[in-house]
Amino acid sequence: MSELDLGLKVGVRKLLWSMGQSTRLDVELRGDPPPSSTSIKRSANGAETFTDLDVLGIQLTGGYRLTTTIADCKSGRRDKPTARMFWTRGVADLFGAEQAMLVREHEVNDATRQLSSRLGITVLTSSDLAKMQTLHASEYDLSGPLSILFDKSYVSNALSAFNGLDKKLSPLLEYRDFDYWIYQHHRNPIQLVAHLKEAAKVLDHRNPIHLALFLDMSWLYIVSLIRVTEYLRGAFLGDPDRGLREYLFGGAIGLREKEETAALLQTVAPSGTPTLNHLPPYFGNLRELVTRLLRRPGELQTALQYAEASSSLMAARQRVTLRDAFGDSFKPVAAKLVADVCGFLVASSDLNPGFRSEARAYLLAEPIGASTETTDAPIRARGTDQIPTVPGQIELDLEV
Repeated sequence: MSELDLGLKVGVRKLLWSMGQSTRLDVELRGDPPPSSTSIKRSANGAETFTDLDVLGIQLTGGYRLTTTIADCKSGRRDKPTARMFWTRGVADLFGAEQAMLVREHEVNDATRQLSSRLGITVLTSSDLAKMQTLHASEYDLSGPLSILFDKSYVSNALSAFNGLDKKLSPLLEYRDFDYWIYQHHRNPIQLVAHLKEAAKVLDHRNPIHLALFLDMSWLYIVSLIRVTEYLRGAFLGDPDRGLREYLFGGAIGLREKEETAALLQTVAPSGTPTLNHLPPYFGNLRELVTRLLRRPGELQTALQYAEASSSLMAARQRVTLRDAFGDSFKPVAAKLVADVCGFLVASSDLNPGFRSEARAYLLAEPIGASTETTDAPIRARGTDQIPTVPGQIELDLEV
């Protein structure tokens, strides 16, 4: 990755943030490892790499449907933008992105611009990108602590921050970097918890890079939970328990197969064996967490940005709370939702409770150690006196 490419990437990130989106850089897409190696380019574990997304933007629509934007950024003059337009269209279709951008450092030819409307791809040179940024005034002050998100040196360090971690964390990093993006969406709410649980004994909340990794996993989990709420809102708003069960197993048929398998295994289990359950042990807490997010749809986009900013600040070793980073635009309810997700992951993955305390210190400006709950504590109802409410809005506790 050249510095010029990185400059375009952070420029696109700044544009997307100004448009209200949350972002991620360098998302690699790949397939499953083949049975035998070939000459095709492969990642470290033998899986074939399809391509990568230079910049990924995520946003909720007015109907609270998750939409994505991808951007292809190149700075060299040898690039053939017209051919790349067709490539970008194919990548957008592969990923299911609703919007696509082709961003170039230098001027592109007329043929490329003529393809823009036909292929549904926005074409921007670096000067066009700068002009576009002026058209979208961000509600946040991006020149203060949040500027590390758009500083090339900080971003470069953040992208490489996890490269030198303990090899025992490799399965978690592999999942974060690759598998999360190619798994069927309904698998990730369980898979992410499983990978964190496997790494629990290695992760140390006193290590800022480990904490940045945990906050980044929380961002991924919020994305997954938004997909869950979209599914429930579509057909199971009156019965979120059933909807969540079906979603986790890929639909009604998948759920029935799991139930029948559990019942069959129970018939051959030794006497005295506890009743087999096809649901994860944290299902009750997950259901309540999903319900909280379901009832606060207007806060979810901000929650994504808060999780992204928290991870970046931690990776940069910047001890800045979100209240200070976002100033007058800080939304405490959105920050509490992120804290809820962090608390759920700590409890469900058997992580050290220090991760919860550190996360809440960043998100809610709580003193370290202020939270007294243990990792195996269930989600409990608590007061909402400190949460501002709007007349007619559903009251919802947001604490874990």
